[in-house]
Parts: sequence; C-alpha cells; structure tokens
Amino acid sequence: MRFYKQIFYNVASLLPLAFLKKHSRLSTLYPYQHTVSDRELLHIKHLYPYKNVRQFEKDLDFLLKHFKPVSPGEVIKEIQDGRKSSTNSFLLSFDDGFRETEEIIAPILHRKGVPAVFFINPAFIDNKELFYRCKISLIIQEILDNGNKAKMIKACSQVFKEKSPGTIEELLIFIRKINNLNSHLLDELARELELSFDNYLQVQQPFLTTKQVERLVSMGFAIGGHSWDHPYYSLLSLIEQLRQTESSLAYVRDKFYHQYSLFSFPHSDERISQLFFDQLCQNNNVVDLFFGTQNQKYEVKNNVMHRFNSERPSIPFEKQINGILLLALLRRFSGRESVVRN
Repeated sequence: MRFYKQIFYNVASLLPLAFLKKHSRLSTLYPYQHTVSDRELLHIKHLYPYKNVRQFEKDLDFLLKHFKPVSPGEVIKEIQDGRKSSTNSFLLSFDDGFRETEEIIAPILHRKGVPAVFFINPAFIDNKELFYRCKISLIIQEILDNGNKAKMIKACSQVFKEKSPGTIEELLIFIRKINNLNSHLLDELARELELSFDNYLQVQQPFLTTKQVERLVSMGFAIGGHSWDHPYYSLLSLIEQLRQTESSLAYVRDKFYHQYSLFSFPHSDERISQLFFDQLCQNNNVVDLFFGTQNQKYEVKNNVMHRFNSERPSIPFEKQINGILLLALLRRFSGRESVVRN
C-alpha cells in the first residue's frame, strides 16, 4: 500500500465511526470482492490478494454490527419510489463468478441472512474458457517455478520477438501488461512454456457451473451480468461495449430468469461515456442497477451504484470502512462527490 494511503487510513481510524456515519451522508455501502479461500489459487495469486474464510466472516460480522443488509430489490424499489436509500445499510457483490462464491461465500451469507449479488461472465461459466487475466497469473507462476531462467526468457522471446525482455523481471512486466486486445500472446506463451490452460480448467474448475449458479438463485441471491468475457471497456468501441453488456444481460435473463436486470462493469467504469447509457436505453435494454467502481460516488442519472474494493487483507476492514466514509465526507465538502460523464 502506498505511503499516502497508509497515512489516510491511519487518520480515518482515529475518527469515531458514529461521527463518520452521520456526517458522510452515505446511505448504503457497496463493498465488492471476487473470492474467498483458505487455499492458494494459482489463477489469482499474481493478480491481487484475497481474504480467507476467517477474515471474511470477521468483516461480515463487523458490517452486521454497524450496518443493515439490504437486497438489490430494496435499492431498486427506493429508486423507483424516489425515496432516500436506507440509512446505514450495505449491499455486497462479488465479481467474475469464481467457484468459491457458491462453495464458500454463499453458505456463510445464507447462514447470516445477508443478501448479495453475484456477477458472472458467460464465457467462463462451466469452465469453457479461462479469463485472460487468470492466464497471466498461471504463466507467471510457471516462470517463477522453473529454475532455468535463461530457458524461460528464451522460450518467451519466441513470442515477444524483437521486444523480447532480457531479464525475468522485465519479462514479468511485459506479461502483466497484456490486455484483452493482445491476449492471444498468452496462448502463444503457454505453448512455448508447455503449459496447458485446458488442463487447468478441467482439473481445477475455477469458475461456477450452470448448476452452481442455479443453486445461488435457489438460495435467493441475485445474479447479474459482468460483460461476456471481462475486457477493459476503455479499449473497446462503443458498439463492442454494448455487445458485451447486452449479451451478458441476455444470458442471465434467459438462463436464470432473474427478477432484476443488474450489471457491473468489468475492471472499471471511469471512461464509459454517457452515450453508452443513452444507447442502451434506445436499444430497449432496461438495466435496473449498474454497479461501478468509483468508491461510493453518486451517479443518480444512470442508476449506477459505485462500489469500493473490500478485498484488501493488508488493511483492517474497520479502518477501511472509516476511510471510505471519510473520503465521502471530504468529497462532499469539495463538491466532488458526483460522477459526471461526457
């Protein structure tokens, strides 16, 4: 964690939670995560940290002590009725559709009576395809596990050619920068390294199956779209942004007949134009709630609920909640609490 963020969270932790809840004027908190596990997940290991079961339950107990859980239906009803959102409430969501959401997270939430939204990418359901970012993590692990670094660099040079890095450190930087536009490089790297993504999918089954999603629905949880295969929207044309969005929403609607239309933006929503939302409406795609990633900012016009990443084991959850509330308070005083799209 960067030094200035550490200072900010330390300062926030000194303020009483009751004071921050009252003056930040945040009605509903929107924490989001990807997964929870006590195991080492190689397809995530080199992407971001995640919490174990004990940490997750502790965080959940803290939320339940100080805030009231609400369902997406309650949030939608309040918007439709023009009422202010429930005070001091929270709505959890989980992105990417990893198997732990059904095997670990959902049973804990169900036991404690906590609603949640699980956002899925249809391309990954039933482990038909591996998310390109997960491929990055597996390739990095393969390189680090191999004792012959010179061999690794030579093998990867066949893919990067004239841009081939000279050290392992440079190589890992190159690999981490691969995105959805050049993700084919990951398949080429895997061939050179004799790494089988198909085998990993079959053996590890990292994503939800259709039956598991159906079980989530039967338990009362909400399912939403998260794009078809999780690209950076900022790298896509408007037409492709719409296709990714509409196809994932249609998949959820047709496969699981969900009561609400819910969508969370993959990676980030910061460069999404107003034209995107206007075009969705013109295409008769009614989305009840969008979920963004701009740390609890307001965006009333487009029904976007801006979440914050609560998947940070390095920051005590109590301290992070204080930080989010303090950030909202500072934004309100500086007039920067709302999202404005071009």
